[in-house]
Amino acid sequence: MNVLVDVLGGDKAPQAVLEGAASALLKESDLHLILVGPTEKIKEIMNRSSISESRYEIIHSEEAVLNTDHPSLFIKQKPNCSMALCFEVLRKREDIDAMISAGPTGALLTGTVLRIGRLPGVSRPALIATLPTRGGKFVRLVDAGANMDCKSDYLVQFAFMADCYLKLLGNDSPRVATLSVGQEEGKGNEVVKETYSILKNSGLNFVGNVEGDHVLKDEADIVVCDGFAGNVFLKSLEEGAYFISDLFKAALYKNIFTKLGALLQLKGLKKVKEPFNHANKACAPLLGAKKLVLKCHGKSEAETFEATILEASRLSKLGLQEKIAAAVAAIQQTDSNE
Repeated sequence: MNVLVDVLGGDKAPQAVLEGAASALLKESDLHLILVGPTEKIKEIMNRSSISESRYEIIHSEEAVLNTDHPSLFIKQKPNCSMALCFEVLRKREDIDAMISAGPTGALLTGTVLRIGRLPGVSRPALIATLPTRGGKFVRLVDAGANMDCKSDYLVQFAFMADCYLKLLGNDSPRVATLSVGQEEGKGNEVVKETYSILKNSGLNFVGNVEGDHVLKDEADIVVCDGFAGNVFLKSLEEGAYFISDLFKAALYKNIFTKLGALLQLKGLKKVKEPFNHANKACAPLLGAKKLVLKCHGKSEAETFEATILEASRLSKLGLQEKIAAAVAAIQQTDSNE
């Protein structure tokens, strides 16, 4: 199993990426990594972890894609940066099963579409994100930011691709919902209403519309939307969580008495954070790409990179790409018969 790793992607690269890569290699014996980044640093971390050189190969790069780089131009402007080299290698080599990166989302999405392409029949690849719910489970939001303008056909494909993904994770009948401004069938813009009409007769376990304030209430396993709404929702939710967390910390550390109270509640406070910690560690696959590409959060720690590399290996072995291609082909066959 060959997985390509962008060593310079993310705020804590290359240290966190390489530590996670080393841990993944120690846990999975048939895993082989192609590490794109600074040669000396890669060798240092791998040697420190007693990883045999036969378990990995190095493609040297000392340049990273930055958030200030233009997503559509970085490959031409920085052809030797780690992410650009990853795409070039992934495009040329048939023996590589998956790629992971925590680099800028826009660059990763653009590079995937331009250099790797889509599976047959896929209109647009979609990014799927994981969020915690009140019920202790998780909900997947798709699209989380890959496609700003969508047709109803795109959203229907997103639903089927996400359904394939969730089934591989062990959910035999994922509940699918559309993100809208009301639960009733007639609510939303024209694209949402058209999508609702198609999905209710699609054979998926469609449960209707879900409003933004209900996404985390465990009413659906998959919430479908365009990338604009999805990305706005995610970033608003993330900042809201940081805001509440900062207010909470300020209250706890206000004086000696509140600090003592915080110490007494430390175990309970850690338990509150558990669902968010698990969601932050989850990777975001780009569903519908010709090859498996997974995005890590830019602030990911070593354990997240380890988990993502292992997940890339698992999803590839389970045939996620083949299952998505089959699901999209089935949609098209149904459409042609009507």
